[in-house]
Amino acid sequence: MFSVSQQHHIDLIQAIIVRMSTSSATAKSWLLPVVTATYGYALTQQAWTVATLGVLATVLFWNLDIRYLREERAYRALFSDVVSGKTAPYNLNASVYYRAPLGGAADCRAPNCRWRKVAGSWATLGFYGPVAIVGTAIAVVAH
Repeated sequence: MFSVSQQHHIDLIQAIIVRMSTSSATAKSWLLPVVTATYGYALTQQAWTVATLGVLATVLFWNLDIRYLREERAYRALFSDVVSGKTAPYNLNASVYYRAPLGGAADCRAPNCRWRKVAGSWATLGFYGPVAIVGTAIAVVAH
């Protein structure tokens, strides 16, 4: 079905996708102790500024996670192009799927790799949105 070089190329892309997925999960797991500590402290000490720091940390991790998920989606698009034979052998440049083209080049951006699309996905908005809302509510109550 695939030549040895094509299979190796596919394996490389799959390893990158797994790494991006793992990084996304790690970002979520790092956020939980941060917001637990900041929101808990803000509630017990009536420190709205600390709750605000927790919300800012949530926004920071949200953006970091968006970056990982955009990369993952771009590599999934590259994977599809490799399987269908639309890309050069051992091409690992997935930036064409999410960055605007330079110098009049053809726009190959995948619609699901756009920042707004990833930011509003269930994997990001569904996790970080409630965490940010809770932090905002705590900041209001603690104020």
